[in-house]
Amino acid sequence: MSQDISENSVVQRPLKQTDLALGVITDEPTVDSTIRTVARARNRGVSVFVVDTTENDETAKILRSLGAVLIDPVDPGEDGYRTALVDAARNRNCSGIAIHKEEGWVDFESSYDTFRRGTEYAITAELADPSESQETGLLVGIPAYNEEIGIGSTVIGALRYADEVVVIDDGSADRTVEIARNAGATVLEHETNQGKGRAINTFLTYARSTDYDEFAVLDADGQHVPEDLPTVLEPVRTGEADVVVGSRYLEAGVGTETPRYRRVGQRVLDMLTLGSSGTNLTDTQSGFRAFSPAAIDSLTLRTDGMGVESEMIGAAVDSDLTITEVPIDVRYDGVDGQTFGPFRHGVGVAVFTLQLIRDRHPLLFFGVPGILMTGAGGLLGVNALTVYQQTGEFALGWVLLSSLLTIVGVLGVFCGLILNRISVMLKEFHEVAQ
Repeated sequence: MSQDISENSVVQRPLKQTDLALGVITDEPTVDSTIRTVARARNRGVSVFVVDTTENDETAKILRSLGAVLIDPVDPGEDGYRTALVDAARNRNCSGIAIHKEEGWVDFESSYDTFRRGTEYAITAELADPSESQETGLLVGIPAYNEEIGIGSTVIGALRYADEVVVIDDGSADRTVEIARNAGATVLEHETNQGKGRAINTFLTYARSTDYDEFAVLDADGQHVPEDLPTVLEPVRTGEADVVVGSRYLEAGVGTETPRYRRVGQRVLDMLTLGSSGTNLTDTQSGFRAFSPAAIDSLTLRTDGMGVESEMIGAAVDSDLTITEVPIDVRYDGVDGQTFGPFRHGVGVAVFTLQLIRDRHPLLFFGVPGILMTGAGGLLGVNALTVYQQTGEFALGWVLLSSLLTIVGVLGVFCGLILNRISVMLKEFHEVAQ
């Protein structure tokens, strides 16, 4: 194997593999491979330095969330990139560095053996046999924010069924990251709390970089039972559906542990989601879901907050993905299932879902209230006219209110019609563009 950077002095060989750092040079064609390589290295406790030439902010965020150190080289070109990686490893007292710049899986054991036998500080990373580097199976994502109590058992339970569990830590201030790693999870870290929607987007980005053929997400607080993973995944495995929602309320008598006020709120959110997506589900706010590879590739989400469950359903419908539900069990004893209070959570989701209805179905959002206001204005006008005929008194208040409601209602109807036409034209343009 060729040696890349020669040194006059002989370095002391490390006693363990984690003393050998990994340096990666990535470009657009190798982004997915780089993300997987960094994740595997960090799972092994290896320090990773990356020269990212893509200038893609999303790629940089994912690499940093995995724990990689991004290096800004002084000199352009491959020699400059290598020099920057070596300098970074030396500055952090690493015993050596294996440099990787191609697609493919790094063979960490072989790279370490080559380094240990030689005298060079920097070597070219050895690659694994392509036939041994294919990933198939189940990838499970767990968004987490200050979930040190439940994250360990959730990860361990999921690993009984998954080939890899990814915890997306959304800026936790407790021991969530430490416990998740100790339990065997790959951890993607957000530097600050950005919301569940952003955490799900981070998972989707990571999932697209892998070759897994089954995907699932569940909550970190312990409410969801990992033993239900085979049940939730079954429609994906049989090709029945692309998106599967684990429902707490699909079977009679199941989900009765949910406090009544929360169930009422959830039913309201179910109806709002029906209005935004046209899909009637019994548990639109469930965070236990499974996805096919087609769904992972197609889903595009814009929200950073808790409305991600509702938006995901609408996005699946827009992408012509098949959605179904399966019954699941939940645990409530000793589990706090929400980061925010139920009222704040519900209002936040409701507001976002109403925005989805506004954007997806403007005629419904503006037209229905407009018709109701126009009708109410007409009734008030008739009432004012009746009063005038019977008493001769001009009910100025009723007349003004009737006029206001009628004008605003008519404007709402026309606004809905215009925006609906624009929405239809944009959809047609998008279909032609595809």
